[in-house]
Amino acid sequence: MSPIAVVVLAAVIVLGAVFDPSGLAAPYTWTGADLLPVAGLWQVAALAVYVPLLLAGVGVLAWVVARGRAPLRTALLVWGAVVWSAMAAKLVMSLVMAFGDVVYLAWSTGFTGVKAAVFGLPVLAAAWLTQLLRRRPTPPPSSSASPGSGAGPAAASGAFFPRASGPGWVAAGVAMVLGASVGGVWWGGSPIGYAIGDSPLAPAPEAGPLGCLAAVTLLGVTTWALNRWLSATTSPRAVVAGISALGAAATLGLVEVAVGLPGDLAGGDTFWAPAIMLRLAPALSLGALLALATAALVALLPALLPAQRTALLPARKGVAFSAPIRMAVVVAAAALAVPLLQPGTTAAQPPRTKGLALSADRRIIDADGNEVLLRGVNVNQLEDYFQKFPDKAVTRPLTEADFAGMEQMGFNVIRLALSWSALEPQPGHYDPAYLARISWAVETAAKHGLRTVIDMHQDAWGKGVAAAPGTTCKNGSPMHGWDGAPTWADRFDGTPKCEFTGRDISPAVARAFTNFYQDRDGIQTRLVAAWGMLAERFANEPMVAGYDLLNEPGFGEAPPITSGVLLGRYYDRAIKAIRAGEKRGFPHLVFFEPSVLWSGLGFEVSVPKDFTDDRLLVFAPHLYNESITIDQGTGLTITSIERGFDLASRAAEYYGAGLWSGEWGWFGDPTSAPIAKYTDQEDRHRIGGAFWVWKQSCGDAHAGAESKTGGNLMIEDCATGKDLPPPPEYLAELSRPYPRSAPGRLTGLTSDQASLTAQGEGSGCGLDVWFPGSARPVVRSTGLTGVTARQAPGGWRITGCTRGAYTLTARR
Repeated sequence: MSPIAVVVLAAVIVLGAVFDPSGLAAPYTWTGADLLPVAGLWQVAALAVYVPLLLAGVGVLAWVVARGRAPLRTALLVWGAVVWSAMAAKLVMSLVMAFGDVVYLAWSTGFTGVKAAVFGLPVLAAAWLTQLLRRRPTPPPSSSASPGSGAGPAAASGAFFPRASGPGWVAAGVAMVLGASVGGVWWGGSPIGYAIGDSPLAPAPEAGPLGCLAAVTLLGVTTWALNRWLSATTSPRAVVAGISALGAAATLGLVEVAVGLPGDLAGGDTFWAPAIMLRLAPALSLGALLALATAALVALLPALLPAQRTALLPARKGVAFSAPIRMAVVVAAAALAVPLLQPGTTAAQPPRTKGLALSADRRIIDADGNEVLLRGVNVNQLEDYFQKFPDKAVTRPLTEADFAGMEQMGFNVIRLALSWSALEPQPGHYDPAYLARISWAVETAAKHGLRTVIDMHQDAWGKGVAAAPGTTCKNGSPMHGWDGAPTWADRFDGTPKCEFTGRDISPAVARAFTNFYQDRDGIQTRLVAAWGMLAERFANEPMVAGYDLLNEPGFGEAPPITSGVLLGRYYDRAIKAIRAGEKRGFPHLVFFEPSVLWSGLGFEVSVPKDFTDDRLLVFAPHLYNESITIDQGTGLTITSIERGFDLASRAAEYYGAGLWSGEWGWFGDPTSAPIAKYTDQEDRHRIGGAFWVWKQSCGDAHAGAESKTGGNLMIEDCATGKDLPPPPEYLAELSRPYPRSAPGRLTGLTSDQASLTAQGEGSGCGLDVWFPGSARPVVRSTGLTGVTARQAPGGWRITGCTRGAYTLTARR
């Protein structure tokens, strides 16, 4: 059995590596990178740690359990051994790659568990068939063997593997108490709690007392029942108890999938499909923890208790402790553990600043405490793109006329994309001319009432990912270059520069980001230092809204180790460098993003909750739902616009951060684009965002060779290079009315191209509402005084003072 299980599993690993070099679905990631030189153990952790431990764990456990005579039950034990071994091996590998953050890394092994349950199916089938072919008649029990003594049929297991007829209720008790203890971290308190944390059945506070108690009771009862059923295999009782606990946690995950299905089906999308994985993963990683604790305790019981009590509390003084009484005891213990052991949170008050800040309830506010909606556009005209088309400019010139045009549309912010390659063309050398262009852009934007979010932009790592001429690819097509990192920071290690289903899933991109996250040769340290330099330069600039630390970070070769723990560590280093650079000024907001997977899927396992102790944080995912997410090529919508906003809002709450959509748009044909659907959600959630993009050249790396026009808002004619009118559908929605700032807090907002209704509560004279068009708007209000409307470029600015609750309506 053991050799067969190992051989089948090895074959599955090899096939997965061949057909999925990304490792997102395969059990093992093989990007084709050179094995030598080895910069650190993390570089070979998958091959040298994960695969050997996985195969060894399955081999040992399969050998141990294969001595049973119940084919199906024995095969299920082998399957459970594959799942548990995969998660245990992944945890060890994770600690090698990113030592620390043990809870996050242990929790994240659940995604490996989900994959292992799938790639373990051939092992399950092989084990079952092998047991059927080798099945022998069961010999009569030996009269000289006493129950639980280890003699008779179970003796072949040896002294270290006592017979599995032992105490299922002990395993159940461990599962229940431990599940109640850590459930809050594993569900609502986890990095995907924003997506699944509202389950009415989970061992976590958000499920409520009854839902929590029901979940831990289900864990206990199922562990006990599985232990009793699997004991028929005569496999070692510690192994049976452990895999029973794992199976119980998996059962809880499946029940949660069923309970959450109505909500997952709502919304007209297919989010229910990834929700299965998102709900099963934490259950399986919890199960791995329960399996370890349960197996250890059951194995140690003979040593912990006197020999005459190894039967575990038999009848004493005429009283028999029946299974129902024992189960009632552990249910009561778990019920007591629920309120005592769940984690609590304490909200920290963000510091006040001369620039933008955050309120206690995570709204972006100005120095006077007015709520601010940052609505505007991305500007990519300072980017250093790869020259994809030799006869076309990669960007269009940035002039003051651009900022004047943005002002006329009512924008109050730009997200200014920078390129590290242009900023630091040589290590430690910052280009003064490029810095002057950045400063000019910030100053000129401010002249037109526009704040600036400084964005360290990249797409698919940088220019260096371009494949050499004549390159052929086994998977995908040869890549052209992109933008971002300077070539001196490239560390591809021989990985193929080929697009595997997309640019961001390229093996070369994954290896480059993995090296960056590991700070190989100090390349991450150089970017951290660059952030410190920029922060010092703009330390006293109130019109700099903040800093976006890295655009759509690559997920690396081992997500969520790379895209979670290691990305979070980079963020923390960059934030510390920024704060050090601001010592002679004041702190600015920090915008942080999940990995590029969020842009492609609409959700992601992001950085740990405690990745930094800084409180001026804004969560800034790119809400491309129903736009350029990867599902749109299939004709399906996994995550709808509405669900995308809800998930982003919950994720921001999880981090105690503000929320801002760093990029959105690119819907394709403006006449059929669901842009109004998007802007309605923006109003409902009372947040801002930056449309992609103001101007894009026909020579941009995103453009196609046959494109007749370039851009998404301000259009370029590729044949003449002249400007074309912006799509009226986009123009109408982007320039719609909105409160640029409002005293206190906004409590409601609805708008369209010709009307606005805003409600709020608070006192002050910071109300400033944008209204488009040349005709003076008709304004009605309650709770406001001194309301005036003055004409401004492209429209009107409505101002006034509030005291308490207020409502303002404006219409043409």
